[in-house]
Amino acid sequence: MSILINNPGLFTTVQDQGRYGFQDQGFSTAGALDLVSYQLGQKLIGNDGPAIEFTVIGPTIRFTTPNTFVVTGGEFGSELNGEPIEMQSVYKAEKGDELKLGAAKQGARGYIFFGCPLDIPVVANSQSTHTRIHIGGFEGRTLKAQDRIQTIPNDEAKYRVGLSTDVHLVNTEETTIHIVKGPQYDRFSTDAINTMSSDDYQISEQSDRMGYRLRGSEIPPEASADIISEPVALGSVQVPNDGNPIILLNDKQTVGGYTKIATVTQADLPILAQKQPGETIRFEWVTVEEAVESLQQLDDALQEALQEIERTPVYQIQQLRSTSKRLNALLKGEA
Repeated sequence: MSILINNPGLFTTVQDQGRYGFQDQGFSTAGALDLVSYQLGQKLIGNDGPAIEFTVIGPTIRFTTPNTFVVTGGEFGSELNGEPIEMQSVYKAEKGDELKLGAAKQGARGYIFFGCPLDIPVVANSQSTHTRIHIGGFEGRTLKAQDRIQTIPNDEAKYRVGLSTDVHLVNTEETTIHIVKGPQYDRFSTDAINTMSSDDYQISEQSDRMGYRLRGSEIPPEASADIISEPVALGSVQVPNDGNPIILLNDKQTVGGYTKIATVTQADLPILAQKQPGETIRFEWVTVEEAVESLQQLDDALQEALQEIERTPVYQIQQLRSTSKRLNALLKGEA
């Protein structure tokens, strides 16, 4: 059992929720950038297998054996055998079927989960790809055309065909990113601190899973940006001597030697993950208490959505009818 990558799209990798417990050894977490969309997809598909994460332009995948799948994340032009499909709805794919994920209509990242999950080795308690250090995922790299990924049989997969949710917890149109004071906040002038929250910043083309480089008003520290290397957090906003902020993401280094003016709140990381190069964001300062409260609100909403999928499942009627017609044809010997 397997899937075949006909076209990989852009920066397409295998990811799970991340690799934890190894940052003291220099291994950052990697993992899905938009964990909210990831968890929704995992709940819909009904197993703990990893997802394929893609960026801005999705892959084209051929199913060499029957399987089921669901796509979550940003809004993409998605087709199965040339027919449009819905996001956040579980579909059945037969042998030879082709799934095509086109360009993003909204957001930047999408996730594909499979009912017969991808057979990916576990490296340091995770199946996530970390391309910087070439570990995890499929051969430690982005996917390429003609990659064949084995899948694991799962007889339970068929029971989730048609399962859907219309919950959207990540607002891809939101442009305000909330931040709290960083470790070197006091090394920046009042003007720099005010500028950071009053001016717009554009995500540059030199952005990836390691970090978003921003273009806008320069906010260099009052003295040198160089500091003794220290641990850096997910979402740290580093400011080197040129004054251009860099937001560190999942594939970041674990320590850094530049001043950090701020840290993006955890609740806003999924919003940030759905921003494309060229898009504009604006920062807003909040307290640690406010950041904790916003994260709790997001987590409560997510947990409620995940429980609702199991408690009162909603099925896409079109999918159920398609499956029913196929079964009837098989029983009649017509297919």
